[in-house]
Amino acid sequence: MASKKVVIALDNSQACNKAVEFAVQHFPKGYTYHLLHVQPRPYDASSRIAQAEATGDGHAVLWDIEGTAVRMTEKIMQEVFVPRAKSSGAEVVAKMVHCSPDGTSSDIGAAICEYVEQIKPAALVLMKENKGAIERVFVGSVTKYCAVHCRSPLIIVPACSDYCAPLDP
Repeated sequence: MASKKVVIALDNSQACNKAVEFAVQHFPKGYTYHLLHVQPRPYDASSRIAQAEATGDGHAVLWDIEGTAVRMTEKIMQEVFVPRAKSSGAEVVAKMVHCSPDGTSSDIGAAICEYVEQIKPAALVLMKENKGAIERVFVGSVTKYCAVHCRSPLIIVPACSDYCAPLDP
């Protein structure tokens, strides 16, 4: 087992391929990659909650929605991110952690920082968020939260292709 660890925080976006690619290129040998996804629990979507309440079996519907979201995330992790990370010959740990139902940027960021604090990696790798200024003000930024609160070195991978190697098709 590799003694050095790198945490790669992922969501289900294609842009996160660049974060995995960055880690593979810059931490190629002797590292264990921890692919981390934060899932709000229970799954919280106001329109779905209203539908659940209308059926009279709201909790069962909500848990079914959350179960579907978790299964989709696990599938994406196993079919997209894990194979790319393993292609370098590194050991890979795919981990899903949960945060409060609000799923705000600070909730997600806190869950990431807590995981990082537990395993003490050499670095945390995340994508630069692609939000406009207004959205950052009202929604917040996971990247900014982690930059302020994370105690491990943080690497923010830019979204532009000028700084990242192209992904294989």
